[in-house]
Amino acid sequence: MEHLDVAVIGVGLQGGGHLASYRALPGVNLVAVCDLNAEAAQAAAAANGIPNCYTDYREMLAREKLDAVSVVIPDHLHYEPTMAALAAGAHVLLEKPMALSVAEAEEMAAKAEETGLNLMVNFSHRHQLPSIMAKQRIDSGEVGQPIYAYARLNNTLFVPTKMLSWSRKTALPFWLISHELDRLRWFFGSEAQKVYAVSYSGVLKAKGYDVADLYQATVTFDNGAIGNVESAWILPETAPWVADCRTHFICTDGWLDIDHMEPVVKVATSQKYSHPGIMGGIIRGEPVGTVFEAVKHFVRCVQRGEKTDVTPEDGVAITKIACAIVESAERGEPVEL
Repeated sequence: MEHLDVAVIGVGLQGGGHLASYRALPGVNLVAVCDLNAEAAQAAAAANGIPNCYTDYREMLAREKLDAVSVVIPDHLHYEPTMAALAAGAHVLLEKPMALSVAEAEEMAAKAEETGLNLMVNFSHRHQLPSIMAKQRIDSGEVGQPIYAYARLNNTLFVPTKMLSWSRKTALPFWLISHELDRLRWFFGSEAQKVYAVSYSGVLKAKGYDVADLYQATVTFDNGAIGNVESAWILPETAPWVADCRTHFICTDGWLDIDHMEPVVKVATSQKYSHPGIMGGIIRGEPVGTVFEAVKHFVRCVQRGEKTDVTPEDGVAITKIACAIVESAERGEPVEL
C-alpha cells in the first residue's frame, strides 16, 4: 500500500504536528481534517491544502475512504473515535494515553486485533534519538541489564491552566507519566508487578483546577527491576522551557543518563535567556523531531503491511500502570497489577 489517504482528528498544537508530518511524507494524501471547532478545521484545511473538513468524525468516516487516521484529541475522548476509525477500516495513530480506563484500552486493543489493523499509541519518547541510542546500548549488552530507573517529567503551570482547556479531565499519570512508564517497560523488558504511589494537591485547586499537583510512584517489575517516577505540572512559568525531563538508569554493568532538556542552542538577548526545545521543529521547511519520527514510522509500517513497534498491548500495559498509580495514591497503599 504505497499510497495512503489519511485524515487527522483534532487540529490543535499536536494535531498541527501530525498534519505537517503527513504532508512531508511521500505517498501520503491528506484528504480530510476534523475538529469540533469549525473555524480551526477550516483554517487547518486551508493551510495544508486539504480538500475536506468536518466537525463530526462519524460523518467524516462515513464519507471518506481512509487508509489511516490520526486521533489527536484530549485524553478522555480517545475511545469512541478510535473504535469508529478501526471499524471503518482505517489504521490508527493515537496520541497517548491509550485511554483513561483499562476496560476501554482492552476493548480498543481487541478491536485492532479483530480488524488486523495497526493501532499505534504515540509514546513519543520512543522516537527520541537519546532514547533509541540508550536502548541500543542495553540491547548490545554494553551496560548490562537495567535494574533501577529514576525518571522525572514535569510541566510548568502554563500547561494545566492555559495550554489545556481540559486539564481537569485527565491526571498526570496519563498526561505525563505514561511517557516514562513506557520507557521503563521498554528498557526493562518486563511487565510491571506492583505500584506504590503518593500525590499532592493544593496549588492547582487554589486556582480552581480540581487535579493533583504532583505524583511520585515506585513501580516494581516482574524481573526485579525498580522504577521511581515523578511528575508535577506546577513549575513556574518563568522556567526556560515548558517541560523538564530527565531519566537515569542503573544497570548491572554501567549506567545511562538522559537529560532531555540539555539545549542544543542557547539564546541570550537583551530581554531574556532561553534555549529552544529539542523535541522538534522545522528545518528547511520540513518537520523534524519526535512527532515526525512517530508519524513516519506509522506511515511506513502501514505502507509495507507491517506492524508498528508500539503495539496495542503496549498501550494497554501502560494504561494499567497509570490507573494503578492513581488508585494507589487515592488508597494510600500498594496496588498489585
